[in-house]
Amino acid sequence: MQSVILVHGAWHGAWCWDQVCQLLSDADVPAMTVNLPFTGYEDDVQAVENVIDQLGAETILLGHSYGGKVISKAAEGKENVTNLVYLCALLLREGEPFAGHDQDPHPSSIQIEVAKDLSCSVKPSAALPAFYTDVDDKIAKEATKRLRPLPVTSFDAGVGEAWRNIQTTYVICNRDAAIHPDRQRQMAELAGHTIEWSCGHSPFLSKPRLVADLLSTLATKS
Repeated sequence: MQSVILVHGAWHGAWCWDQVCQLLSDADVPAMTVNLPFTGYEDDVQAVENVIDQLGAETILLGHSYGGKVISKAAEGKENVTNLVYLCALLLREGEPFAGHDQDPHPSSIQIEVAKDLSCSVKPSAALPAFYTDVDDKIAKEATKRLRPLPVTSFDAGVGEAWRNIQTTYVICNRDAAIHPDRQRQMAELAGHTIEWSCGHSPFLSKPRLVADLLSTLATKS
């Protein structure tokens, strides 16, 4: 049985995996989460590398949204990482920008506010329509309260290409308002395997069993 490391996306925290972790525990799949420090992209990568090294065992590494950019770098040279899973995540070539020009045909509904220290936060009114369209209202409201800022520079061009040497699965969420499904399909072309789910940007809250079942299947493969 392989282990699983779960890496959350921008503005979120390890708390977003609680339901998935419970389901994995019920299936006897060892799982760990990483609470990204959001003190800079390099620090986020280091936090994930530390957990990979600490675990040591064969590991499936999942990144959600911005977490995809983090795992692409953190998994480089890590021989114990057997699978990368990009959950509606940033899967980019080195130096490739995520967003295009002002007339980007795949706009995001995320609206941010940038502070003087260049930290960025999601506008409260935009969080639910961007992230939690198919999530239970009570859970969505609680999640919105827990969002936190991170440096806007963390979203710069892609860094790291671990996906070139590790088995990679991309999960397209085709009702996602935060990362347009067509943009996800473009990024998924870099992955070896693609799955498409009918859900919004946060399946760990709306359909946690889908996430847990996928990881359980990968974890039990030899």
